[in-house]
Amino acid sequence: MKRKFIFTLAILLLIILSAAPVDARNIIKIGKDINIGEDQKVDNAIAVLGQVTVGGLVENDIVTFGGSIVLTKGAVVRGNIVCLGGVVVQGNGAQIYGDITEVNSSNMFTAFSSAFQGDTDAWSWLVDVINFCFFAMLLALALLMALLFPRQLNAIAGSIQREKIKSFFWGVMGTLMIAPFFMLLIFSFVGISLIPLAFSVILLAFMFGFISVSALLGKFILTKTFRHHKHSLLRETLLGLILWWVIGWMPFYLGMLIKAGVITIGFGGVLLALFYRGYQKSPLGPPPGQTPPVAGNHIEADPV
Repeated sequence: MKRKFIFTLAILLLIILSAAPVDARNIIKIGKDINIGEDQKVDNAIAVLGQVTVGGLVENDIVTFGGSIVLTKGAVVRGNIVCLGGVVVQGNGAQIYGDITEVNSSNMFTAFSSAFQGDTDAWSWLVDVINFCFFAMLLALALLMALLFPRQLNAIAGSIQREKIKSFFWGVMGTLMIAPFFMLLIFSFVGISLIPLAFSVILLAFMFGFISVSALLGKFILTKTFRHHKHSLLRETLLGLILWWVIGWMPFYLGMLIKAGVITIGFGGVLLALFYRGYQKSPLGPPPGQTPPVAGNHIEADPV
């Protein structure tokens, strides 16, 4: 298993999230099967908890999560095939020009066995799968947080947008203070019981910051790509997270350094937002239910 299959998944997710409306040539279904007839031509086919049956032409890739892929004798796939949780059935005469990746319970067990027997390729395969699963969980958590806390994410994004350098400085200083802070808790009789709570709060702060920076990146890309892009916190957040994930695969630890810097800026933005009490205009749009102040209509109360 090569890292190419993870990169392919990222590109496909980019297609889903960055496209304004879903193109008719890109078939995406959740909980339903996809059937591509012999005289049908599509760009990409993506099914979640559904099967993909191909009898025609797929110009790019086929991806299934929790479903199988069936290629009849007339099927032509010019891209890659990724099947997670199912099997790939290839009929005689089917033409596949890309790579076929099949991850299910049978070859997962084989991969674990090979890895513990010293097969380095199997270890690489398992690391790729674990990384993808971790990213999928992060993606789901980010989606949930964007749904539950849009106002807080907007406030943090506003702080980062206005004070990028200050956010980075606060993030560095806040990160350096974490270890001394926990040392104080350890040597305090009452503080020991607060360690789990403190760790959870700090972890949540890093999550809020990273999601806010991701939303800013996603909005920037979508705004530059689509002139009439409509604000969507969920779409912008997911697109930004995917881009950071792809950047993380850059060689020579460059991707890791970039992500570390992004996480630091996000954490600093959280600290700045905590100390900012008034209304702040967020680049992600005003919080739900709040109307931004109108210039020139400021009213002051008469002195008593």
